[in-house]
Amino acid sequence: MAALPRDIPDVYLAPVVLAVDARISELSGLDVEALAFQVALASDQPESTRSLRESGLITAIQHHVDCHGWTLQWDARGIRLSHDEHSLVLGVPPTFAEYLSGVSRKAGAARPSKG
Repeated sequence: MAALPRDIPDVYLAPVVLAVDARISELSGLDVEALAFQVALASDQPESTRSLRESGLITAIQHHVDCHGWTLQWDARGIRLSHDEHSLVLGVPPTFAEYLSGVSRKAGAARPSKG
């Protein structure tokens, strides 16, 4: 049985999910270097650790999105949106994982092959 909305954040679930998904889609079209640039613009923090890259990417995804009480955090499957006991996960593109790993395509291409 579907749960009825109990408060304003529940009512805003669909618009928030659509806005966050649209932002994920927008960022997914970028290569890793362009994604890193957009994260830097939105978060204004260093990307020296994975935790800081995760925080920065969440900030970039939320940039210009009114989440109406819903919070975003990383999940093994993507971005988890949560409010009280309700939550759902939106998938993310492979470039997000590549960015979070800290390995850029330019740096990877400059490495000599082993063997």
